[in-house]
Amino acid sequence: MTDQGKKVNLEKAQLTVLLEINGRVHMVAMKSDRMQAIEMLVKVSAESVIPTSRSQTELCDFLGHKGVVQG
Repeated sequence: MTDQGKKVNLEKAQLTVLLEINGRVHMVAMKSDRMQAIEMLVKVSAESVIPTSRSQTELCDFLGHKGVVQG
């Protein structure tokens, strides 16, 4: 895994899942066991990462995250 040519360890990385539905971005919530499966798949499959210089908190604020919506 590389970040602009530098090796990156994803072992302790956090994952945020987003879906685009009808042109709008939605955050995704799921049960812990399902999230662990998705995290493993993404971490094993990822070939490179692109830094955004933003934190997960800033992302949630930008998306207007105010809590979990059950659907």
